[in-house]
Amino acid sequence: MRVISLAPTHTETIAALEAMDLLVGVSEDCDFPEKVRRLPTYGSWASPDLQALCRVAPDLLCTFGSHQEEMAEWLRRQGLSVFHSDPATVKEALRAMRQLAECLERPTVGARLVERLADRLQAVEELTARIPDAVRPKIFRIMHWHPLITVGPGAFQYDVIERAGGRNLLGPQAAPYERVAPEQVTAWNPDIIFFCEPSIEPLLLHDAVWAHCSAMRSGHIHVLPCGLTCRAGPRIVDMTVQLAQIVFDWFQHQATRGIAG
Repeated sequence: MRVISLAPTHTETIAALEAMDLLVGVSEDCDFPEKVRRLPTYGSWASPDLQALCRVAPDLLCTFGSHQEEMAEWLRRQGLSVFHSDPATVKEALRAMRQLAECLERPTVGARLVERLADRLQAVEELTARIPDAVRPKIFRIMHWHPLITVGPGAFQYDVIERAGGRNLLGPQAAPYERVAPEQVTAWNPDIIFFCEPSIEPLLLHDAVWAHCSAMRSGHIHVLPCGLTCRAGPRIVDMTVQLAQIVFDWFQHQATRGIAG
C-alpha cells in the first residue's frame, strides 16, 4: 500500500501505528516524527498539489479538517481513495485513529494505541476530579490575535480544555472557531491563557486592555507547542495531560491561599 498524508495529524497517527513504511509522501507542514521530513512533499496543508497527487495516484490519501473536506471530495471524484476526518472532540479523535488503522490494515496496532491513550485520559480524569466544579479555572485559548479568535464547541481544543479541568468562554451555541472582542474576554476574566504562537505573548503583555486579568496578574500565560495544541493525532493526549497539570498546579496554588477550599 502506498499512502500520502496531507495533514500533520494523520502523519503522526500513521507513525504511531507503526506504518511509516507505507508513507510515500506528506505535506510540507508534516514535521513529526523527524524522519517524515525526508519524504517527498505535495504542497502545504492549506494548498496541496492536487494535480501531482492525481499523477502519483497513491492507494490512500489522508486529509483532515473542514478546510480539506471539499478537496477530499474532489480527489474521490478523480477515483482516488481518501480517508478524511474532522474530529470535534478527543473521543472522536481516538475513533478516527482506530478507523485509520483499519484502512492501513493495522487494526491490532490501532486498538493497542487507542487503549494506551484512553488509559492516560482516564488518569487525567482522576486528577481533575479532585477539583470542585465551582472553582475550575476559566481558560482562554487564543487561536488568532487580530482579529481575536478562540475555540468553541465542535473544536477538539474546546473539549481538551474541559477534559483538562477548565472552563471555556463560549457556550454551546458558539461556532467551533469564533471571533470575540478583547473586552468580552477580559470581562470574563480568564485564570489561564494559552496559545501556540510566541509572537502573541509580547502583544498580550503590552496591551493595557488585558493588564488586570487574573491570568496576567498570576503569570498564568502559557505558550504551548503547535504540534500539541493544533493536531488531533496521538499527541492530543499529551496536550490534555500538559494542560491538566497546569490546571492542577493553579488549583493547588489557589488552595494554599484558601481560595479553592
